[in-house]
Amino acid sequence: MKALSLTVAGLLACIGITFGQNLPPDYYWEVGINAGYSNFVRPQGPAESYQGKRTYSCTDKSFRINYFPSPNWMLSFDMGTRAWVSGGDYLVHGLQGQELKTRAVQFTIAENAINENVGISYVIPFYTDYNTYNKANLYFGVNVGLMQTMNDGSIGYARYAAAPDSNLTYMSSYNYAAGRGYNFGIQVGYTWYIIPRLGINIDLGVRYASIKTSDNRYGSQNEKFRLWYFPETIGLRWRF
Repeated sequence: MKALSLTVAGLLACIGITFGQNLPPDYYWEVGINAGYSNFVRPQGPAESYQGKRTYSCTDKSFRINYFPSPNWMLSFDMGTRAWVSGGDYLVHGLQGQELKTRAVQFTIAENAINENVGISYVIPFYTDYNTYNKANLYFGVNVGLMQTMNDGSIGYARYAAAPDSNLTYMSSYNYAAGRGYNFGIQVGYTWYIIPRLGINIDLGVRYASIKTSDNRYGSQNEKFRLWYFPETIGLRWRF
């Protein structure tokens, strides 16, 4: 009898290991927020003198809604925002065209770049001992959506404040105009559930954005731009 009991226990354990990945989701929906940093490459399309020579990291914040139709698939919606700012040191030219010293110039590509994306991801679920609940999810996916950039399109000027003409002014900042477009990309993430409903998430992404603005200055040479950006965020998830 003891041998039979051990055999049955071993068989049940094997069944649990074999079919553990096919358990129905504990909860079909989850909502969450993420925050972290985002980097991007210089925009392509505008004149080189308006792209900046280097880009700056910025905060990246987003709201997420996920739906699990099965243990291995996740449908998602996310709305996020970040700022895209570049800059560099540029030669200032005098009134007679002579080259003076360099001064810092800032280019604000987007004061707020807001995305609204939908996506689909393949999920590898992990379970607690005895499959009491889904303990963690590792996922890989793609996403696509709309993007809106918000900016005032202003140009800032500053005094050169040095010889030979301290009153000379130069362009110290350039803000692109507001625009609309699309973005798409891939992401990988991991969510670990502290308790059955509450989890901690880490999400890494690579996305491409194409934007058309209303900027008609300088012959509309800065009207369109394209860039890659790379959000790296952590967040919270609540399942229901």
